[in-house]
Amino acid sequence: MSVKAGKIFRAYSGVLAESPRTLIITFAVYFLLQTLIRLFLPTALRVDEAQQVLFQQWLALGYDAQPPLYNWYQQIFFALFGPGLLAIGAAKNLVLFLIFFFYVKTAELVLTDRRLVAVAAVLLFVIPQVFWQAQRDLTHTTMLMLSMTMLLYVTARLFRQPSTPGYLALGVCIGMALLSKYNSLIILPAILAAAASHPEGRARILDRRLLLSLAIALILCVPHALWLFDNLALASEITLKRMAENAPDGRLSQVAFGFATFVGGALVIACVPVLLTGLSLVGLRSRIDTGVNRNWYRFFRTYFAAIALVMLLVISTLTLTEIRDRWLLPLFLPLPLFIALWLEQKHVSLARFVPRLVPVGLVTMLVIPVALIASQPVMAMLGLRTSSNYDWQGFAEKLRVEEKLAPSLIVTGDWRTGGNLRFLFRDTPVVTTTYDDFAPQIGLLPDRPILLVQITGRDKFPEMLEWLETNYGLRVKLPGIRWVDMPMSFPTEGKTLRFNYAVVRPSDLVATPGS
Repeated sequence: MSVKAGKIFRAYSGVLAESPRTLIITFAVYFLLQTLIRLFLPTALRVDEAQQVLFQQWLALGYDAQPPLYNWYQQIFFALFGPGLLAIGAAKNLVLFLIFFFYVKTAELVLTDRRLVAVAAVLLFVIPQVFWQAQRDLTHTTMLMLSMTMLLYVTARLFRQPSTPGYLALGVCIGMALLSKYNSLIILPAILAAAASHPEGRARILDRRLLLSLAIALILCVPHALWLFDNLALASEITLKRMAENAPDGRLSQVAFGFATFVGGALVIACVPVLLTGLSLVGLRSRIDTGVNRNWYRFFRTYFAAIALVMLLVISTLTLTEIRDRWLLPLFLPLPLFIALWLEQKHVSLARFVPRLVPVGLVTMLVIPVALIASQPVMAMLGLRTSSNYDWQGFAEKLRVEEKLAPSLIVTGDWRTGGNLRFLFRDTPVVTTTYDDFAPQIGLLPDRPILLVQITGRDKFPEMLEWLETNYGLRVKLPGIRWVDMPMSFPTEGKTLRFNYAVVRPSDLVATPGS
Protein backbone atom coordinates (compact mmCIF):
# COMPACT_ATOMS: atom_id res chain seq x y z
CA MET A 1 0.00 0.00 0.00
CA SER A 2 1.42 3.38 -0.99
CA VAL A 3 1.98 6.14 1.55
CA LYS A 4 -0.87 8.18 0.07
CA ALA A 5 -3.24 5.21 0.08
CA GLY A 6 -2.25 4.43 3.65
CA LYS A 7 -3.09 7.98 4.73
CA ILE A 8 -6.48 7.78 3.02
CA PHE A 9 -7.13 4.42 4.66
CA ARG A 10 -6.28 5.74 8.15
CA ALA A 11 -8.29 8.90 7.58
CA TYR A 12 -11.35 6.92 6.52
CA SER A 13 -10.98 4.67 9.57
CA GLY A 14 -11.04 7.81 11.68
CA VAL A 15 -14.22 9.00 9.97
CA LEU A 16 -15.88 5.63 10.66
CA ALA A 17 -14.96 5.89 14.31
CA GLU A 18 -16.47 9.36 14.61
CA SER A 19 -19.57 8.90 12.40
CA PRO A 20 -22.00 6.00 12.95
CA ARG A 21 -23.91 7.22 9.90
CA THR A 22 -20.83 6.76 7.70
CA LEU A 23 -20.32 3.36 9.28
CA ILE A 24 -23.85 2.32 8.25
CA ILE A 25 -23.32 3.62 4.71
CA THR A 26 -20.08 1.65 4.48
CA PHE A 27 -21.86 -1.56 5.45
CA ALA A 28 -24.60 -0.79 2.91
CA VAL A 29 -22.03 -0.43 0.12
CA TYR A 30 -20.22 -3.57 1.25
CA PHE A 31 -23.32 -5.78 1.23
CA LEU A 32 -24.47 -4.32 -2.09
CA LEU A 33 -21.08 -5.37 -3.47
CA GLN A 34 -21.57 -8.84 -1.99
CA THR A 35 -24.92 -9.10 -3.77
CA LEU A 36 -23.27 -8.29 -7.09
CA ILE A 37 -20.42 -10.74 -6.43
CA ARG A 38 -22.90 -13.59 -5.92
CA LEU A 39 -24.10 -13.05 -9.48
CA PHE A 40 -20.64 -13.88 -10.83
CA LEU A 41 -19.81 -16.86 -8.62
CA PRO A 42 -20.49 -20.43 -9.87
CA THR A 43 -24.22 -21.11 -10.24
CA ALA A 44 -24.03 -24.22 -8.05
CA LEU A 45 -26.28 -23.50 -5.08
CA ARG A 46 -25.03 -24.13 -1.59
CA VAL A 47 -27.13 -26.21 0.80
CA ASP A 48 -29.30 -23.45 2.28
CA GLU A 49 -29.63 -21.67 -1.08
CA ALA A 50 -30.81 -24.87 -2.73
CA GLN A 51 -33.40 -25.35 -0.01
CA GLN A 52 -34.80 -21.86 -0.60
CA VAL A 53 -35.15 -22.49 -4.36
CA LEU A 54 -36.84 -25.82 -3.70
CA PHE A 55 -39.30 -24.26 -1.23
CA GLN A 56 -40.10 -21.51 -3.72
CA GLN A 57 -42.56 -23.94 -5.32
CA TRP A 58 -45.02 -23.88 -2.45
CA LEU A 59 -45.97 -21.79 0.57
CA ALA A 60 -46.52 -23.59 3.86
CA LEU A 61 -46.84 -22.90 7.58
CA GLY A 62 -43.78 -25.07 8.16
CA TYR A 63 -41.32 -27.13 6.17
CA ASP A 64 -38.81 -29.09 8.23
CA ALA A 65 -36.54 -28.78 11.27
CA GLN A 66 -36.38 -24.98 11.01
CA PRO A 67 -39.15 -22.41 11.45
CA PRO A 68 -40.34 -20.84 8.20
CA LEU A 69 -39.69 -17.09 8.56
CA TYR A 70 -36.67 -16.97 6.24
CA ASN A 71 -38.51 -19.16 3.71
CA TRP A 72 -41.44 -16.74 3.70
CA TYR A 73 -39.09 -13.78 3.44
CA GLN A 74 -37.20 -15.36 0.52
CA GLN A 75 -40.48 -15.96 -1.31
CA ILE A 76 -40.94 -12.17 -1.53
CA PHE A 77 -37.63 -11.80 -3.39
CA PHE A 78 -38.42 -14.72 -5.68
CA ALA A 79 -41.74 -13.06 -6.51
CA LEU A 80 -39.96 -9.78 -7.29
CA PHE A 81 -36.90 -11.05 -9.17
CA GLY A 82 -37.65 -14.69 -10.04
CA PRO A 83 -35.88 -17.73 -8.59
CA GLY A 84 -32.37 -16.62 -9.53
CA LEU A 85 -29.08 -15.59 -7.98
CA LEU A 86 -30.18 -11.96 -7.70
CA ALA A 87 -33.12 -12.91 -5.47
CA ILE A 88 -30.92 -15.19 -3.35
CA GLY A 89 -28.08 -12.69 -2.99
CA ALA A 90 -30.28 -9.65 -2.41
CA ALA A 91 -32.35 -11.39 0.27
CA LYS A 92 -29.32 -12.63 2.21
CA ASN A 93 -27.32 -9.42 2.02
CA LEU A 94 -30.27 -7.23 2.99
CA VAL A 95 -30.63 -9.30 6.16
CA LEU A 96 -26.90 -8.99 6.86
CA PHE A 97 -26.97 -5.24 6.30
CA LEU A 98 -29.97 -4.83 8.62
CA ILE A 99 -28.14 -6.81 11.30
CA PHE A 100 -25.35 -4.25 11.27
CA PHE A 101 -27.76 -1.33 10.92
CA PHE A 102 -29.65 -2.25 14.09
CA TYR A 103 -26.44 -3.27 15.84
CA VAL A 104 -24.97 0.20 15.26
CA LYS A 105 -28.24 1.82 16.34
CA THR A 106 -28.30 -0.28 19.52
CA ALA A 107 -24.67 0.56 20.26
CA GLU A 108 -25.50 4.27 19.96
CA LEU A 109 -28.14 3.83 22.66
CA VAL A 110 -26.09 1.84 25.18
CA LEU A 111 -22.58 3.31 24.74
CA THR A 112 -21.48 6.72 25.91
CA ASP A 113 -18.59 7.33 23.50
CA ARG A 114 -19.57 7.05 19.83
CA ARG A 115 -16.10 5.79 18.93
CA LEU A 116 -17.00 2.57 20.73
CA VAL A 117 -19.94 2.15 18.33
CA ALA A 118 -17.46 1.49 15.54
CA VAL A 119 -15.50 -0.82 17.83
CA ALA A 120 -18.60 -2.94 18.52
CA ALA A 121 -19.52 -3.11 14.82
CA VAL A 122 -15.99 -4.08 13.77
CA LEU A 123 -15.72 -6.76 16.46
CA LEU A 124 -19.00 -8.25 15.24
CA PHE A 125 -17.83 -8.19 11.63
CA VAL A 126 -14.54 -9.99 12.31
CA ILE A 127 -16.21 -13.02 13.90
CA PRO A 128 -15.44 -15.79 11.34
CA GLN A 129 -18.96 -17.17 11.44
CA VAL A 130 -20.19 -13.66 10.50
CA PHE A 131 -17.71 -12.56 7.82
CA TRP A 132 -17.49 -15.99 6.17
CA GLN A 133 -20.16 -18.56 7.06
CA ALA A 134 -23.10 -16.14 7.27
CA GLN A 135 -22.15 -14.50 3.98
CA ARG A 136 -21.81 -17.83 2.17
CA ASP A 137 -24.71 -19.98 3.27
CA LEU A 138 -26.53 -19.45 6.59
CA THR A 139 -30.18 -18.43 6.24
CA HIS A 140 -32.28 -19.23 9.32
CA THR A 141 -29.34 -18.30 11.55
CA THR A 142 -28.98 -14.89 9.94
CA MET A 143 -32.72 -14.26 10.32
CA LEU A 144 -32.46 -15.03 14.04
CA MET A 145 -29.44 -12.70 14.24
CA LEU A 146 -31.57 -9.94 12.69
CA SER A 147 -34.44 -10.66 15.07
CA MET A 148 -31.99 -10.57 17.97
CA THR A 149 -30.47 -7.21 17.00
CA MET A 150 -33.92 -5.73 16.42
CA LEU A 151 -35.02 -7.04 19.82
CA LEU A 152 -32.00 -5.46 21.51
CA TYR A 153 -32.65 -2.17 19.74
CA VAL A 154 -36.33 -2.07 20.66
CA THR A 155 -35.47 -3.05 24.25
CA ALA A 156 -32.94 -0.23 24.54
CA ARG A 157 -35.49 2.24 23.13
CA LEU A 158 -38.13 1.05 25.60
CA PHE A 159 -35.73 1.43 28.50
CA ARG A 160 -35.21 5.06 27.51
CA GLN A 161 -38.80 5.95 26.71
CA PRO A 162 -41.67 3.45 27.11
CA SER A 163 -44.44 3.72 24.55
CA THR A 164 -47.27 1.60 23.20
CA PRO A 165 -45.71 1.44 19.69
CA GLY A 166 -42.50 0.29 21.37
CA TYR A 167 -44.28 -2.60 23.08
CA LEU A 168 -45.97 -3.49 19.78
CA ALA A 169 -42.55 -3.56 18.11
CA LEU A 170 -41.24 -5.70 20.97
CA GLY A 171 -43.97 -8.25 20.27
CA VAL A 172 -43.09 -8.31 16.57
CA CYS A 173 -39.42 -8.92 17.39
CA ILE A 174 -40.25 -11.76 19.79
CA GLY A 175 -42.51 -13.33 17.17
CA MET A 176 -39.80 -12.97 14.52
CA ALA A 177 -37.26 -14.65 16.79
CA LEU A 178 -39.56 -17.59 17.48
CA LEU A 179 -40.27 -17.97 13.75
CA SER A 180 -36.57 -17.77 12.84
CA LYS A 181 -34.99 -20.63 14.80
CA TYR A 182 -36.11 -22.77 17.69
CA ASN A 183 -33.01 -21.92 19.75
CA SER A 184 -34.60 -18.49 20.20
CA LEU A 185 -36.26 -20.23 23.16
CA ILE A 186 -32.83 -20.07 24.80
CA ILE A 187 -32.28 -16.39 23.98
CA LEU A 188 -35.61 -14.97 25.15
CA PRO A 189 -35.41 -16.11 28.81
CA ALA A 190 -31.84 -14.79 28.94
CA ILE A 191 -32.96 -11.36 27.71
CA LEU A 192 -35.77 -11.37 30.26
CA ALA A 193 -33.27 -12.13 33.05
CA ALA A 194 -30.97 -9.40 31.74
CA ALA A 195 -33.84 -6.89 31.65
CA ALA A 196 -34.65 -7.73 35.28
CA SER A 197 -31.08 -6.73 36.21
CA HIS A 198 -31.52 -3.25 34.70
CA PRO A 199 -33.35 -0.60 36.79
CA GLU A 200 -35.37 0.59 33.81
CA GLY A 201 -35.89 -3.00 32.68
CA ARG A 202 -37.65 -4.00 35.86
CA ALA A 203 -40.14 -1.19 35.37
CA ARG A 204 -40.74 -2.22 31.75
CA ILE A 205 -41.35 -5.85 32.73
CA LEU A 206 -44.03 -4.75 35.22
CA ASP A 207 -45.71 -2.51 32.65
CA ARG A 208 -49.09 -3.94 31.65
CA ARG A 209 -48.31 -3.20 28.02
CA LEU A 210 -45.87 -6.12 28.08
CA LEU A 211 -48.98 -8.30 27.80
CA LEU A 212 -49.66 -6.56 24.50
CA SER A 213 -46.17 -7.59 23.31
CA LEU A 214 -46.83 -11.19 24.28
CA ALA A 215 -50.20 -11.15 22.53
CA ILE A 216 -48.63 -9.86 19.30
CA ALA A 217 -45.93 -12.54 19.47
CA LEU A 218 -48.56 -15.21 20.10
CA ILE A 219 -50.69 -14.10 17.16
CA LEU A 220 -47.68 -14.22 14.85
CA CYS A 221 -46.62 -17.68 16.00
CA VAL A 222 -49.95 -19.51 16.33
CA PRO A 223 -50.23 -20.63 12.68
CA HIS A 224 -46.77 -22.20 12.71
CA ALA A 225 -47.36 -23.59 16.20
CA LEU A 226 -50.40 -25.48 14.89
CA TRP A 227 -48.26 -26.94 12.10
CA LEU A 228 -45.54 -27.78 14.62
CA PHE A 229 -48.03 -29.63 16.81
CA ASP A 230 -48.87 -31.95 13.91
CA ASN A 231 -45.26 -32.28 12.71
CA LEU A 232 -43.25 -32.31 15.93
CA ALA A 233 -41.28 -35.42 14.98
CA LEU A 234 -40.27 -33.95 11.62
CA ALA A 235 -39.26 -30.65 13.24
CA SER A 236 -37.22 -32.14 16.08
CA GLU A 237 -35.85 -35.58 15.25
CA ILE A 238 -33.16 -34.53 12.75
CA THR A 239 -31.80 -31.70 14.91
CA LEU A 240 -31.83 -33.71 18.14
CA LYS A 241 -30.14 -36.62 16.39
CA ARG A 242 -27.38 -34.36 15.09
CA MET A 243 -26.92 -32.77 18.49
CA ALA A 244 -26.60 -36.17 20.18
CA GLU A 245 -23.80 -37.45 17.94
CA ASN A 246 -20.56 -38.81 19.44
CA ALA A 247 -22.22 -39.15 22.84
CA PRO A 248 -20.07 -40.93 25.48
CA ASP A 249 -21.48 -43.58 27.78
CA GLY A 250 -23.03 -42.47 31.04
CA ARG A 251 -25.44 -39.62 31.71
CA LEU A 252 -22.98 -37.49 33.67
CA SER A 253 -20.31 -37.90 31.00
CA GLN A 254 -22.80 -36.94 28.31
CA VAL A 255 -23.80 -33.75 30.13
CA ALA A 256 -20.17 -32.84 30.79
CA PHE A 257 -19.24 -33.54 27.17
CA GLY A 258 -22.22 -31.51 25.91
CA PHE A 259 -21.38 -28.53 28.09
CA ALA A 260 -17.74 -28.77 27.00
CA THR A 261 -18.79 -28.58 23.33
CA PHE A 262 -20.94 -25.56 24.22
CA VAL A 263 -17.97 -23.83 25.85
CA GLY A 264 -15.75 -24.81 22.93
CA GLY A 265 -18.23 -23.39 20.41
CA ALA A 266 -18.50 -20.18 22.44
CA LEU A 267 -14.70 -19.83 22.44
CA VAL A 268 -14.58 -20.33 18.67
CA ILE A 269 -16.99 -17.42 18.24
CA ALA A 270 -15.29 -15.23 20.84
CA CYS A 271 -11.63 -15.90 20.05
CA VAL A 272 -11.13 -13.41 17.19
CA PRO A 273 -12.87 -10.36 18.75
CA VAL A 274 -11.29 -11.07 22.15
CA LEU A 275 -7.84 -11.60 20.65
CA LEU A 276 -8.15 -8.50 18.48
CA THR A 277 -9.22 -6.45 21.50
CA GLY A 278 -6.31 -7.79 23.54
CA LEU A 279 -3.76 -6.99 20.83
CA SER A 280 -5.16 -3.50 20.42
CA LEU A 281 -4.80 -2.92 24.18
CA VAL A 282 -1.09 -3.79 24.30
CA GLY A 283 0.83 -0.95 25.89
CA LEU A 284 -2.28 1.03 26.83
CA ARG A 285 -3.05 1.95 30.43
CA SER A 286 -6.54 1.71 31.83
CA ARG A 287 -8.41 2.49 35.00
CA ILE A 288 -11.88 1.83 36.29
CA ASP A 289 -14.12 4.80 35.58
CA THR A 290 -16.55 4.97 38.50
CA GLY A 291 -18.51 7.71 36.76
CA VAL A 292 -19.70 5.48 33.92
CA ASN A 293 -23.22 4.06 34.10
CA ARG A 294 -22.82 0.31 34.61
CA ASN A 295 -26.47 -0.66 34.00
CA TRP A 296 -25.95 -1.88 30.43
CA TYR A 297 -22.72 -3.64 31.36
CA ARG A 298 -24.67 -5.49 34.07
CA PHE A 299 -27.45 -6.20 31.54
CA PHE A 300 -25.17 -8.08 29.15
CA ARG A 301 -23.20 -9.75 31.92
CA THR A 302 -26.47 -11.13 33.28
CA TYR A 303 -27.50 -12.13 29.76
CA PHE A 304 -24.42 -14.30 29.22
CA ALA A 305 -24.72 -15.85 32.67
CA ALA A 306 -28.35 -16.69 31.89
CA ILE A 307 -27.36 -18.18 28.51
CA ALA A 308 -24.89 -20.48 30.27
CA LEU A 309 -27.50 -21.59 32.82
CA VAL A 310 -30.22 -22.17 30.22
CA MET A 311 -27.79 -24.12 28.02
CA LEU A 312 -26.76 -26.27 30.99
CA LEU A 313 -30.44 -26.98 31.67
CA VAL A 314 -31.12 -27.83 28.01
CA ILE A 315 -28.03 -30.03 27.73
CA SER A 316 -28.93 -31.87 30.94
CA THR A 317 -32.54 -32.38 29.89
CA LEU A 318 -32.07 -33.37 26.25
CA THR A 319 -28.56 -34.86 26.56
CA LEU A 320 -27.13 -32.74 23.76
CA THR A 321 -23.49 -33.56 23.03
CA GLU A 322 -22.77 -32.03 19.61
CA ILE A 323 -23.28 -28.26 19.65
CA ARG A 324 -21.86 -26.48 16.62
CA ASP A 325 -20.55 -22.94 16.73
CA ARG A 326 -22.90 -21.65 14.02
CA TRP A 327 -25.87 -22.71 16.17
CA LEU A 328 -24.47 -20.58 18.99
CA LEU A 329 -23.77 -17.52 16.86
CA PRO A 330 -27.12 -15.74 17.54
CA LEU A 331 -26.73 -16.44 21.26
CA PHE A 332 -23.38 -14.65 21.38
CA LEU A 333 -24.32 -11.79 19.08
CA PRO A 334 -24.16 -9.23 21.95
CA LEU A 335 -20.53 -10.14 22.75
CA PRO A 336 -18.97 -7.20 20.81
CA LEU A 337 -21.31 -4.80 22.60
CA PHE A 338 -20.30 -6.34 25.91
CA ILE A 339 -16.62 -5.91 25.05
CA ALA A 340 -17.23 -2.26 24.11
CA LEU A 341 -19.02 -1.70 27.42
CA TRP A 342 -16.11 -3.35 29.24
CA LEU A 343 -13.71 -0.98 27.49
CA GLU A 344 -15.93 1.88 28.62
CA GLN A 345 -15.64 0.70 32.23
CA LYS A 346 -11.85 0.40 31.92
CA HIS A 347 -11.57 3.96 30.59
CA VAL A 348 -9.10 2.94 27.89
CA SER A 349 -7.40 5.63 25.82
CA LEU A 350 -9.68 5.42 22.78
CA ALA A 351 -7.54 7.92 20.90
CA ARG A 352 -4.89 5.19 20.66
CA PHE A 353 -7.09 2.08 20.83
CA VAL A 354 -9.57 2.87 18.03
CA PRO A 355 -6.98 3.58 15.29
CA ARG A 356 -5.49 0.15 16.00
CA LEU A 357 -8.75 -1.78 15.79
CA VAL A 358 -11.09 -0.11 13.28
CA PRO A 359 -8.75 -0.50 10.27
CA VAL A 360 -8.88 -4.26 10.79
CA GLY A 361 -12.57 -4.15 9.90
CA LEU A 362 -11.84 -2.22 6.72
CA VAL A 363 -9.08 -4.65 5.73
CA THR A 364 -11.50 -7.55 6.29
CA MET A 365 -14.05 -5.83 4.05
CA LEU A 366 -11.47 -5.64 1.29
CA VAL A 367 -10.19 -9.20 1.71
CA ILE A 368 -13.47 -11.14 1.95
CA PRO A 369 -14.88 -10.28 -1.51
CA VAL A 370 -11.55 -11.23 -3.08
CA ALA A 371 -11.50 -14.45 -1.06
CA LEU A 372 -15.03 -15.34 -2.16
CA ILE A 373 -14.18 -14.80 -5.83
CA ALA A 374 -10.88 -16.67 -5.62
CA SER A 375 -11.92 -19.52 -3.32
CA GLN A 376 -13.26 -21.90 -5.98
CA PRO A 377 -10.46 -21.46 -8.54
CA VAL A 378 -7.84 -21.78 -5.81
CA MET A 379 -9.42 -24.90 -4.31
CA ALA A 380 -9.67 -26.41 -7.80
CA MET A 381 -5.97 -25.69 -8.36
CA LEU A 382 -5.25 -27.48 -5.08
CA GLY A 383 -7.22 -30.51 -6.32
CA LEU A 384 -10.03 -30.11 -3.78
CA ARG A 385 -13.61 -30.90 -4.84
CA THR A 386 -16.32 -28.77 -3.26
CA SER A 387 -20.09 -28.71 -3.73
CA SER A 388 -19.92 -25.06 -4.83
CA ASN A 389 -17.89 -26.23 -7.84
CA TYR A 390 -20.34 -28.90 -9.08
CA ASP A 391 -21.33 -28.41 -12.71
CA TRP A 392 -25.11 -28.69 -12.46
CA GLN A 393 -25.42 -26.49 -15.54
CA GLY A 394 -23.44 -28.97 -17.63
CA PHE A 395 -25.61 -31.86 -16.46
CA ALA A 396 -28.81 -29.96 -17.26
CA GLU A 397 -27.53 -29.08 -20.73
CA LYS A 398 -26.70 -32.72 -21.41
CA LEU A 399 -30.27 -33.75 -20.57
CA ARG A 400 -31.83 -30.95 -22.61
CA VAL A 401 -29.57 -30.91 -25.67
CA GLU A 402 -28.16 -34.42 -26.03
CA GLU A 403 -31.10 -36.42 -24.70
CA LYS A 404 -33.78 -33.83 -25.50
CA LEU A 405 -35.55 -34.48 -22.20
CA ALA A 406 -38.42 -32.27 -21.08
CA PRO A 407 -39.49 -33.96 -17.82
CA SER A 408 -42.91 -33.45 -16.32
CA LEU A 409 -41.47 -34.06 -12.84
CA ILE A 410 -38.00 -34.40 -11.31
CA VAL A 411 -37.63 -36.56 -8.21
CA THR A 412 -34.53 -36.42 -5.99
CA GLY A 413 -33.47 -37.80 -2.65
CA ASP A 414 -32.13 -34.61 -1.04
CA TRP A 415 -32.86 -30.90 -1.16
CA ARG A 416 -29.43 -29.82 -2.45
CA THR A 417 -29.95 -31.87 -5.59
CA GLY A 418 -33.59 -30.82 -5.81
CA GLY A 419 -32.87 -27.12 -5.38
CA ASN A 420 -30.07 -27.07 -7.94
CA LEU A 421 -32.21 -28.88 -10.52
CA ARG A 422 -35.19 -26.63 -9.86
CA PHE A 423 -32.89 -23.66 -10.37
CA LEU A 424 -32.05 -24.95 -13.86
CA PHE A 425 -35.44 -26.51 -14.81
CA ARG A 426 -37.63 -23.60 -13.77
CA ASP A 427 -40.70 -24.81 -15.66
CA THR A 428 -40.53 -28.30 -14.17
CA PRO A 429 -41.74 -29.16 -10.64
CA VAL A 430 -39.03 -30.76 -8.54
CA VAL A 431 -39.72 -32.86 -5.46
CA THR A 432 -37.56 -34.67 -2.93
CA THR A 433 -38.37 -37.71 -0.87
CA THR A 434 -37.66 -35.58 2.22
CA TYR A 435 -40.95 -33.68 1.91
CA ASP A 436 -44.39 -35.25 1.51
CA ASP A 437 -46.38 -32.00 1.53
CA PHE A 438 -45.56 -31.03 -2.05
CA ALA A 439 -46.85 -33.38 -4.75
CA PRO A 440 -47.83 -31.22 -7.76
CA GLN A 441 -50.17 -32.55 -10.39
CA ILE A 442 -48.34 -34.02 -13.37
CA GLY A 443 -49.13 -35.61 -16.70
CA LEU A 444 -46.88 -38.59 -17.44
CA LEU A 445 -46.53 -38.79 -21.23
CA PRO A 446 -43.98 -40.47 -23.50
CA ASP A 447 -42.42 -37.10 -24.31
CA ARG A 448 -42.85 -35.77 -20.74
CA PRO A 449 -41.28 -38.47 -18.56
CA ILE A 450 -40.42 -38.43 -14.87
CA LEU A 451 -36.73 -37.94 -14.17
CA LEU A 452 -35.09 -39.51 -11.10
CA VAL A 453 -31.71 -38.03 -10.12
CA GLN A 454 -29.10 -38.80 -7.49
CA ILE A 455 -25.47 -37.72 -7.32
CA THR A 456 -22.57 -39.93 -6.15
CA GLY A 457 -24.69 -43.03 -5.52
CA ARG A 458 -27.72 -45.14 -6.37
CA ASP A 459 -29.09 -46.10 -2.98
CA LYS A 460 -32.02 -43.64 -3.02
CA PHE A 461 -33.66 -44.80 -6.25
CA PRO A 462 -35.90 -47.37 -4.47
CA GLU A 463 -36.91 -44.61 -2.06
CA MET A 464 -37.86 -42.39 -4.99
CA LEU A 465 -40.01 -45.14 -6.50
CA GLU A 466 -41.73 -45.64 -3.15
CA TRP A 467 -42.37 -41.89 -2.98
CA LEU A 468 -44.01 -41.98 -6.43
CA GLU A 469 -46.26 -44.81 -5.37
CA THR A 470 -47.21 -43.21 -2.07
CA ASN A 471 -47.96 -39.77 -3.50
CA TYR A 472 -49.20 -40.59 -7.01
CA GLY A 473 -50.23 -44.23 -6.85
CA LEU A 474 -47.67 -45.01 -9.58
CA ARG A 475 -46.05 -48.42 -9.36
CA VAL A 476 -42.92 -48.22 -11.45
CA LYS A 477 -40.51 -50.82 -12.70
CA LEU A 478 -37.17 -49.07 -12.31
CA PRO A 479 -35.69 -48.52 -15.77
CA GLY A 480 -31.99 -48.75 -16.31
CA ILE A 481 -30.00 -46.29 -14.23
CA ARG A 482 -27.77 -44.17 -16.40
CA TRP A 483 -24.81 -42.13 -15.31
CA VAL A 484 -22.56 -39.39 -16.54
CA ASP A 485 -19.30 -38.08 -15.05
CA MET A 486 -19.14 -34.29 -15.25
CA PRO A 487 -15.97 -32.25 -14.68
CA MET A 488 -16.07 -29.47 -12.10
CA SER A 489 -17.05 -25.93 -13.17
CA PHE A 490 -13.44 -24.99 -12.45
CA PRO A 491 -11.44 -27.97 -13.76
CA THR A 492 -9.99 -30.00 -10.91
CA GLU A 493 -7.29 -32.49 -11.75
CA GLY A 494 -8.56 -36.05 -11.40
CA LYS A 495 -11.94 -34.97 -10.00
CA THR A 496 -15.36 -35.46 -11.57
CA LEU A 497 -18.89 -35.73 -10.22
CA ARG A 498 -21.08 -38.66 -11.15
CA PHE A 499 -24.73 -37.90 -11.84
CA ASN A 500 -26.97 -40.99 -11.71
CA TYR A 501 -30.39 -40.71 -13.29
CA ALA A 502 -33.31 -42.74 -14.59
CA VAL A 503 -36.06 -41.78 -17.02
CA VAL A 504 -39.54 -43.11 -16.19
CA ARG A 505 -42.00 -43.28 -19.09
CA PRO A 506 -45.57 -44.65 -19.21
CA SER A 507 -44.18 -47.97 -20.46
CA ASP A 508 -42.34 -48.40 -17.15
CA LEU A 509 -45.57 -48.44 -15.10
CA VAL A 510 -46.45 -51.80 -13.58
CA ALA A 511 -49.92 -50.74 -12.50
CA THR A 512 -51.97 -47.61 -11.94
CA PRO A 513 -54.95 -46.99 -9.66
CA GLY A 514 -58.07 -48.52 -11.14
CA SER A 515 -56.24 -50.68 -13.62
